[in-house]
Amino acid sequence: MSATQEDYEEFKALTSTLSAFYNYHKWEYEELIKPRKLKLASLSDEEQELIPWYPKHIDDINISVGINEEFTKALATSILLDWGVSNSPDQWSQPTPSDFDKVRSTLLQLSREWSTDGINERKIGYENIIDELTELYPNVEERQNVKILVPGCGLGRLVLELVMKGFWTQGNEFSYHMLLTSNFILNHCIYPNHYTIFPFLHKSSHLSKKINQIRPITIPDINPLIIHDLKKENPSIPYEELMSMTAGSFVDLYGPPSLSLLETYTDNSEASEFRKENKESFDVLTTCFFIDTASNIIDYLKTIHYSLKPNGIWINFGPLLWHFEDYSSTHHISKKLKKDGPMETIPNILKGLELSRDDLIELAEKIGFKFEKRISDIESTYSSDVRALGEFVYKCEYWVARKI
Repeated sequence: MSATQEDYEEFKALTSTLSAFYNYHKWEYEELIKPRKLKLASLSDEEQELIPWYPKHIDDINISVGINEEFTKALATSILLDWGVSNSPDQWSQPTPSDFDKVRSTLLQLSREWSTDGINERKIGYENIIDELTELYPNVEERQNVKILVPGCGLGRLVLELVMKGFWTQGNEFSYHMLLTSNFILNHCIYPNHYTIFPFLHKSSHLSKKINQIRPITIPDINPLIIHDLKKENPSIPYEELMSMTAGSFVDLYGPPSLSLLETYTDNSEASEFRKENKESFDVLTTCFFIDTASNIIDYLKTIHYSLKPNGIWINFGPLLWHFEDYSSTHHISKKLKKDGPMETIPNILKGLELSRDDLIELAEKIGFKFEKRISDIESTYSSDVRALGEFVYKCEYWVARKI
């Protein structure tokens, strides 16, 4: 693919995401308001008299959609200059239904990472990681010299938490929906509870009260610019210099040479150079609800090993909900099937390499990790509604492994 074509595809992906945020209210209307109005109109007068509250409930949802619109439009229009995009939505690419649905899930992710509703999930998911690191590096003044990488960092909360502890931390994220939203939260929200959103509008099941569907949350629950206040307390620690973010595939930006060439691992010269620069560059790599996003877990483990310094630490927390186990779409990759053989282009499929916990541990040990701590079956929800009658509970794995 030529550089011009790459630039066009990048612009298309970026602006279709921006457009999904900007026009999210239209999609929500089609998903939430329109079907309810149709359902109401299909009921007889007698049936409507049995649920007299329903028309007002539709109106309440409609008002909530309008408040979501204020947030999603503010996000899209506030970060234009940050990403070098024209400020005219008419020039943006059209979003797909999947783009809109990712905005929906991003609002739920905001509840998890940046609201008081997510406190318990963050405590379960982040506390072991943070406690382990503060125990490994008790000297706060020296933590600025400890380089941590957080792939799949979502909306950046764990990255900020580690920076607040004084660690040099780099987040990495592939999703534009996550990248744009974390950019907005970290750089454009200047006080706590800056915005109100309604993330649960699309959750109609497991409700004890209808009001829970239109329950607002405020974000962010802390001031993302808190690092400036921490600088006053600890002037020797350059907090404002400790955080960075990279946009792109984890394996493309940090992986070893000679992985399979495909969309998420390219021969792009800039990516190749960045990979070389980051070889054995990090003291610690933390994965939280991330490793099961791999289509090829071998590539992930090789990349973790490649990017860590000798004797570096990998800390993991999360389930094994393999994201691609139901994806049967095929594509082509280029790789050497034999060590000294030629590059070959062969068909591949996203699903098919979903490992059990025991198989995954064995594989990690073969690639070059020694497990120093393991805890299994830690129960956690993910982006859940704390007031719902039902929720999906994951049994998560926590481990600390050292590169050998």
